[in-house]
Amino acid sequence: MARRPRSPTHAAIPIVNSPSLLLPCLLPWLLGALPAQVDRYELGLRLRAFERRLGAAADGPERHAALGELNRAVQAFFSLDTAAVARAIAAAERALDGGAEDPLRTVADSVQLILDRRLVDAAQPTLPLRLGAAYPIETGWPADLHLEVRLPGDRTPRLDVAVPAVPVTLELPLAAAAPGDQQLEWTLRQGERRLPWRRHGLSLAKAPGPRLERLLAAADAAAAAPRTIETTTLPSLAKMLRTMTLSRREETILPGSRLLDDAEALAAAIAAGSRWHGSDRPGEHWLRLPLGAGASSVRLLAPAVPPGERRPLVLALHGAGGSENLFFDGYGDGAIIAACRQRGWFLVAPRNEMLGGGGDLIALLEAMAERWPIDRDRVLLVGHSMGAAQAVAVAGKHPTRFAAAAALGGGGNPGRAAAIAELPWFVGVGERDFARSQAQALRQKLQGAGAQVEFHEYPSLEHLAIVQFALGDVFAAFDRALAARAAARK
Repeated sequence: MARRPRSPTHAAIPIVNSPSLLLPCLLPWLLGALPAQVDRYELGLRLRAFERRLGAAADGPERHAALGELNRAVQAFFSLDTAAVARAIAAAERALDGGAEDPLRTVADSVQLILDRRLVDAAQPTLPLRLGAAYPIETGWPADLHLEVRLPGDRTPRLDVAVPAVPVTLELPLAAAAPGDQQLEWTLRQGERRLPWRRHGLSLAKAPGPRLERLLAAADAAAAAPRTIETTTLPSLAKMLRTMTLSRREETILPGSRLLDDAEALAAAIAAGSRWHGSDRPGEHWLRLPLGAGASSVRLLAPAVPPGERRPLVLALHGAGGSENLFFDGYGDGAIIAACRQRGWFLVAPRNEMLGGGGDLIALLEAMAERWPIDRDRVLLVGHSMGAAQAVAVAGKHPTRFAAAAALGGGGNPGRAAAIAELPWFVGVGERDFARSQAQALRQKLQGAGAQVEFHEYPSLEHLAIVQFALGDVFAAFDRALAARAAARK
């Protein structure tokens, strides 16, 4: 593909949140612009796996100890030490298992599997991959250590090789691999002992190279066309897909095969002068919305909505260093998605590069409501960390545009708008959260303005896990706010 180099779509990093990738903003997708041994994709995978386990863990000394290690990960994130973040997440995982030292697991936690690319031609015979160190350890390398790799449907490992040391470069056979978006799994084995499987995203598509070349040409043409959701989204998708074919990595697991099909259909719609995005396409979408002279990258979950009906929308604002993927893929492994799907609500998470003083957020809501069946009177706002401060700012300036608001792990200034007293608020913070005083100050400001405030301080929680553990209470508060609003209008 002889084209000029193109920059990846996701320049921002996660977290504050999360596999992301977050860390007070969190990590799941972190700091790609800074030199580090562990990139945001790998950190995101690790954090996502940990948050799955954390959400299922019983409240007790093991979880308390794991939260302490997670707090260390947050502090390491702020120090820009991504190797220390990975080490702390590994310690948090061990804490959930009782904290016993395990030399084999120590070695396994210190290594990472790196795929050469994650959007691959389904006809390609092999895929290069590397097993390398994520951070240094003092433990000696175990004897008779094997790497096992499998794809969905494999009854036995597709790759099973001895690993006498790292780094090591290998070739994964792809013969008979099913096309489409799937998750590659890998583990380390010593003798009969096999450690838990870890995951990577892998998309196998038909002739992705020529197809992507045509998409990039269509994206260049779209960039010069009148600005619509379609013409601004296509270049963004094309760049995202190109990133998946390069050794540099995107920040989260992307459904590359599906996105390639979508991008081609989108390009065809643009060529025909028709719309492609809208209420007839439920599901998850990555969009680039034109807003005035600028644009905003957002991730959307759109429910199937019967004709003539409109649904509530949850606007989710991530923390510093995060992106539009954080609420979807981090923060409790995307716990907010299940809550919205259960209720049939829209979920929109913008990349907060454009949030500023909140004016662009209102423009974003209007752009969404013009294309999708969103009830403008039932817009719900939730933010974490820096996103909490942004939620407070925009709700303070435009309180009548929201039915309820939630601030997690942060505070802010709601201003002096008289209508702020009519907006129900949820403020949640962890007992160990460095933003605890900010959340408490926000509660006092809101109560001083006459607003109804539901305040929760969660024992043992720190800055990251607050999102996962508070979301159930947040949505219960949202349900009550919408019910009260409906009752008042009868």
